[in-house]
Amino acid sequence: MKRALAFLLLVSVVLLTACGEKPAGTAAPADPGAPTASAPDGTPTAPLTEPTSEEPTEPPAQPDRSVEYIYENHPELTPVNYESPALLPLTDDAGQEYIDRLIWICDSPTYWLKGLGLLKDGTSTRQIWTGPECTMTLAYLRDFKLLDPWDGKERTIAETAALHKPEFIVIAVGVNGISFMDEEYFTREYTHLIDVLQEASPDTTILLQAIYPISPNYKYWGRITNASITKGNSWILHIAEQYGLKYIDAFAALVGEDGNIVPELVMRDGLHPNKEGLTKVLEYIRTHAYVKQ
Repeated sequence: MKRALAFLLLVSVVLLTACGEKPAGTAAPADPGAPTASAPDGTPTAPLTEPTSEEPTEPPAQPDRSVEYIYENHPELTPVNYESPALLPLTDDAGQEYIDRLIWICDSPTYWLKGLGLLKDGTSTRQIWTGPECTMTLAYLRDFKLLDPWDGKERTIAETAALHKPEFIVIAVGVNGISFMDEEYFTREYTHLIDVLQEASPDTTILLQAIYPISPNYKYWGRITNASITKGNSWILHIAEQYGLKYIDAFAALVGEDGNIVPELVMRDGLHPNKEGLTKVLEYIRTHAYVKQ
């Protein structure tokens, strides 16, 4: 009797298997395509799961140290802090469209971007904001009147910024004050200018631009030198750090191996970059562009 029951049970299992069903208590067969791990003795274990891949992250942009050796060879110059988060690194060329979005509040060395017709609309450009004399001095900007390039009227910096609310403003001032302003004085007036602009046009992105190098044949050489200019530039970089702004190291675009402006890039007065020099400044700005996060 027991043998008969065992035989009937065996027949039932065979029939269920042939119909694609499995009896209760039997394991499902493993997927033959799934990779399996093996024990040391070669016995297969559970199937392996595919490893998940993380999205690759881009390496952080590196500072442009191309003129670092000049500071090393000329210890009288205050070197750039290349570890500063405010320093704009090398980028892809942002092109003329990027330059067309910038407004400069500037003294006479940068005014010549307009005078030489290097910006949009040439000598009629509205991208240069400065005084009627084509310059301004950092120490005297609190009540200073700009010549508004839209209508030729004189307005304060705050009034002009509030009226036009540009996307970008580049502050490019300081050379006219560096000869008589110490760090405390310079910083106080420079930060006041930033405060005024941020209050007048809070959505404007403000960039701080380094003072350009000059030539030893400048008539006031001695009262101002590249040693004093690089010291002033270090103050500007520190201000950028304090305010969370970005710094354009335009000094690097024009400085030569002797620590002075390259002679071929400056006008005969030794102070103002010439057309070729300012073209190099624009190339530097395009390739060290501000990228909005």
